[in-house]
Amino acid sequence: MATAFDHGHKDLVLAVDYNLYGNRMVTASSDHTLRVWDKEGDAWELMDSWKAHDAEVTDVKWNGPFTGEMLASIGEDGIFKVWEEDPLERPNSHKRFRRMYQLWSPTKVPFMSLDFKNIGADTFVALITRDAYLMICEPVDSDDFRDWQVLTQMYVCPTPPRTEETSFRVSFHHEKLPGWHAIAAGLDRKSIGLAVAAMEKVIIYRTDRDRQLYVAAELHGARKLVRDVSWANGAMRGFDVVATASKDGLVRVYELTTPLPSGSTPASAEKDQDSPRTSSEISRSKEQRRAQSGIGAGLAGSPQANVTGQGSSGDHSRIKHDVKLVSELREHEGPVWRVGFSPMGDVLISSGDDGKIRTWKRAFDASNGTAEWIEYSVVGTRPDEEETPYEE
Repeated sequence: MATAFDHGHKDLVLAVDYNLYGNRMVTASSDHTLRVWDKEGDAWELMDSWKAHDAEVTDVKWNGPFTGEMLASIGEDGIFKVWEEDPLERPNSHKRFRRMYQLWSPTKVPFMSLDFKNIGADTFVALITRDAYLMICEPVDSDDFRDWQVLTQMYVCPTPPRTEETSFRVSFHHEKLPGWHAIAAGLDRKSIGLAVAAMEKVIIYRTDRDRQLYVAAELHGARKLVRDVSWANGAMRGFDVVATASKDGLVRVYELTTPLPSGSTPASAEKDQDSPRTSSEISRSKEQRRAQSGIGAGLAGSPQANVTGQGSSGDHSRIKHDVKLVSELREHEGPVWRVGFSPMGDVLISSGDDGKIRTWKRAFDASNGTAEWIEYSVVGTRPDEEETPYEE
């Protein structure tokens, strides 16, 4: 059931995000403010609101749940900010969320998208600017979010002309482990996956055994800008699923499979991954851990990540994905702006300029052994429109 309520912002709402449990929501607006809402029964109650930026707030994300009640935002003022809730401050005091950290865009061009990933106590954040500059950061101390370090920073494509419309989005693979198919092919169990929408394509990045970022695949097919990208959970399905929303009006769903190295089997690939390292590999790994605990080439000022070259000699952890475009969903009547998966990865949600929120489910056709995504329901965002479910 769809529930409408007055968000209270004085201008357009540009971003919305829920916490892991779905009982807290944050809204970001062109009026420069953030608003945090708690679910009480069937209603949303305002917990606090505050001026977060000196310009439009373009994206916001919850972090957690293991790091407290924390969120991050970016704005047209070119600043990334981390906020932490102070439960000692009373609700609606405009002081309940205090700023822990801020980072100015190094290119002096505003950030366009952000996303969090958690692996145990480790937290990572990906940021990308409007001129294609990608940054991946982590706290210097996993228990202290007042100081962050840059792990990787690079341009993901040539910088677009200032007069050209641009679109860049980031989406981590949020599960703790990569898919079993990728691990069986040699991917490190601690590898981090990141999907980056860069203009008309999507780049899939992975980290290898040495925590170096590299390109594992590229997703093509969009005829106009890719407005959003989402990486589905479901590591046990045997392949990865990534969805995109495009200005050309289509939602596209891709499946990423991982071929095994020639002459190997899943068992031998996993055994090779767990085999003892040489003394030189152990020494190099220890040096990297002293400098950083996450991915990338190192802190700011270190050599740039080797994103396209080969890893260390004999390193089979730089697996490559085979990409298959499995569905092009055309029901939206206009550009599609947002796309996302349910926590289980079995339901896809999209929204666009037609004012409709559409849900999709993956249907398997036993007669020919193929699967496709079909529209499951439509929710109208206008007062005179209601939810239209489809019979299965």
